Amino acid sequence: MQYNYYHILGVSTTATTQEIKLAYKKLAIQYHPDKHGGNSYFEEKFKAVSEAYQVLSHPQKRATYDLKLYYLLQQKLKQQAAHQQPRYQPPVRRPASVTERHYRTIPQTRFLKKDWYVVLIIFGSIILLSLLVSAVMNHVAAKNKYSSALEALQKKEWTVAHSFLSEAIYFKPKFAEAYMKRAYIEMEVYGDYRAALLDLDATITNAEVQTPQMYYLRGKCYEELKNSRVAELDLSYAIQRDKNFSLAYYDRGMIRAASLNKFPEAIQDLTHFLNDKLPDVALRNRALFYRGFCLYLTQQNAAAISDYRQVLKQEPQNARVYYLIGKAQLETDSTAAACISFNKAFSLGYGAAFGDMQEYCAK
Repeated sequence: MQYNYYHILGVSTTATTQEIKLAYKKLAIQYHPDKHGGNSYFEEKFKAVSEAYQVLSHPQKRATYDLKLYYLLQQKLKQQAAHQQPRYQPPVRRPASVTERHYRTIPQTRFLKKDWYVVLIIFGSIILLSLLVSAVMNHVAAKNKYSSALEALQKKEWTVAHSFLSEAIYFKPKFAEAYMKRAYIEMEVYGDYRAALLDLDATITNAEVQTPQMYYLRGKCYEELKNSRVAELDLSYAIQRDKNFSLAYYDRGMIRAASLNKFPEAIQDLTHFLNDKLPDVALRNRALFYRGFCLYLTQQNAAAISDYRQVLKQEPQNARVYYLIGKAQLETDSTAAACISFNKAFSLGYGAAFGDMQEYCAK
């Protein structure tokens, strides 16, 4: 790493993505070769600015780069400390006088077995103490980085928080809380569900207690990655640990309805969610719509019509719902009512209703 990308762009290591982008634009205009007649100096400066921006504007590349910077800084500090230590100068002994020059027999000492035990105990104690000190220092460093990450999260400085969490995990590889927070950023901010999945696996492996939220988030990752069966399994684990986990019922019900064709089970999950009467109107309407569709597919047409009509209370211009009401009314031999629903759907722009109008309502 020959150049420091932060120095090249003239920004601090805690700069936001927007600050990095603004710095890049300013320097790109300043050093662009076209403005300097193809001067090789400005061409090299422009390349360096572009290279720095490519790394720092990408969250994953920036996090990796920040770790490399930290490692190089530590190595530099160690080298400086080694050069600053004074060299050992052995004491100079004056020549012995005549009276001192005599010979005497040096007694030979035997190294007993118990002496070896004492030496081994001393060296073992030194090694254990070193390991203990290292573990304590790493723990303190990890906690400090984690606290800094929480502060950045409160300010919605996602890249900074992600970098601090990565450093906390470096110092404490089994830091379950740090893995959990980093997975949240990767899911909700970056949309990198594969990276989030790895962090959630590490969270569940290292956590002292596996919480429903851990399995729920991992299930959501599998859902986004189109692995519906594994997603259903993780959401079921979340529900086993918390029987009142409404959102887990909702997501499992939607997966069963839309991907796995488990319509009776989907009806049960969505009913459990709707019984909680959560304030999110959009989620409730979507749950009613899909439960109505599952009821229709399982020949429970009256119940399906009831769900669809509840959706229309919030979405009175939903043409598709009018069309589905018409299809359910046909199943209950209410052709006249179905024709009214088809006509309403068609008037709202749902073209598929025209074929049913021609087939059932033209007589």
